Amino acid sequence: MLGPIDLLIPPVLLVGSILTLPFTLISTAARGQLKTLSNWPKLRHYWFHNLWFWFGPSTKFLFAGRVKPLLEHANGLVLDIGPASGIWMPELSEAVKQGKITKIYGVEPNVNFQGQLRAAAKRYGLADIYQPLQVYAQDLETCGIKKGSVDTIITVHVLCSVGNHAGPLVKELYEYLKPGGQWLVYEHVASKHFPIQLWQRLINVIWPTLLDGCHICRDTTKTLLAAGPWEKVDVHMDANEGYFESLPHLYGTLVKAA
Repeated sequence: MLGPIDLLIPPVLLVGSILTLPFTLISTAARGQLKTLSNWPKLRHYWFHNLWFWFGPSTKFLFAGRVKPLLEHANGLVLDIGPASGIWMPELSEAVKQGKITKIYGVEPNVNFQGQLRAAAKRYGLADIYQPLQVYAQDLETCGIKKGSVDTIITVHVLCSVGNHAGPLVKELYEYLKPGGQWLVYEHVASKHFPIQLWQRLINVIWPTLLDGCHICRDTTKTLLAAGPWEKVDVHMDANEGYFESLPHLYGTLVKAA
């Protein structure tokens, strides 16, 4: 909570993404993957992978105070949606050690993160528990995951990055939760303050292009509530984030109605 300085955080991140682009282009060419240079979706995924390499681990401490307590509630069969390189694997490992979690599917469509997810699972003793899946939500049934069978869904900084598919995606994932199953959510969303919303909209003109489709003006609460009936909705805006916060967060738990 840095006051007006918080307004500068999104531009700084955009600059970081731009500075990562030359390395992305050079390394792509050096690996002989010239076709990727003309394939925008593949190039964008690889670009974000390179940005996340330094940004993800280095900023984890900023969110850990909210995310760690949230992940302590994970149990049973878990869908970890969009885990990227798996920076929250240590926290999930603790839940496994306590006998809360029986199986985790890491649903990560970005092929560039698959090796890191497998390595992280092995590093934290989850090789037999954590299974990375390079699929989208609509393909989960082809992996043997049945609708109505999942105890916990986790989305941490994910629903911002699904383009215009947030509504259909959330409804699809809702179907996989069993009655009484829980959705643990931590997402950056639209500010509740109109002047800051205007700043977000300005930033969002270029933000999705430089950050793999991410949008910073989402009304994620509305999207989640529209997915289907909930028995319990315990989600809040982070009260520790100030008025000028340009990437404010929504966090909490939703429990599917029986």
